[in-house]
Amino acid sequence: EFEIFAAIEPAKEVGGDLYDFFLLDEDHLFFTIGDVSDKGVPAALFMAVTKTLIKGTAEVGMRPSEILTKVNRELCQDNDAVMFVTVFCGILNVKTGELAYSNAGHNPPLVMRSGRDPEWLELPYGLVLGAMERAAYETCYAKLERGEGLLLYTDGVTEAINCDLELYGEQRLFDCARA
Repeated sequence: EFEIFAAIEPAKEVGGDLYDFFLLDEDHLFFTIGDVSDKGVPAALFMAVTKTLIKGTAEVGMRPSEILTKVNRELCQDNDAVMFVTVFCGILNVKTGELAYSNAGHNPPLVMRSGRDPEWLELPYGLVLGAMERAAYETCYAKLERGEGLLLYTDGVTEAINCDLELYGEQRLFDCARA
C-alpha cells in the first residue's frame, strides 16, 4: 500500500535530527521529521525526548496540529537550555491517499508526482517546538494519488556545503528530485 525509505547521517557522532513513522491503525500512517537547534549530546537528548513525546502523544483521531500543541507544551516545561526543534508531521490514510499535516518551523516537503515536476507542499505557519508554550498550530490537508509521494528532509541537506563553500540549496534539491 505504501513504501518508506529513510536515512540519517549526523554531522557529528550524535545529532539532533529525527524521523519516525508508525501505523496508528490499519489505515493511518503517522510520520514525522525534525531538527533540534543544537548539535552533540544535548541535541541528541532533546531529540530523544521529542521523539518519545510525539510517539506517546499521537493517537487515532488526533489532528497533527493537536499532536504538535501537546508536544510543544511538554517541551516548554523546564526547558532551561532554551532548545527548540523544527518538526513536520503528517497522517496519511494509506487507503485513500488523504493527508493531514502540520508544521512547526520545518522545511517544506516536496510532493513527487508521476510524470510531473515536483511541487513544494504549502505549509501552515507554525512556531518551532519548545520556544513558546502557547504556540498555535494548524492542520492542512492534501491528497496523494497512487504513485505519488513526499520527499522530507532537514536543513542538513539544503545547508550542506561543498569544498568551494557553496550551499547545496533548495533549488538544487528541487532539480535533483525532478531528475
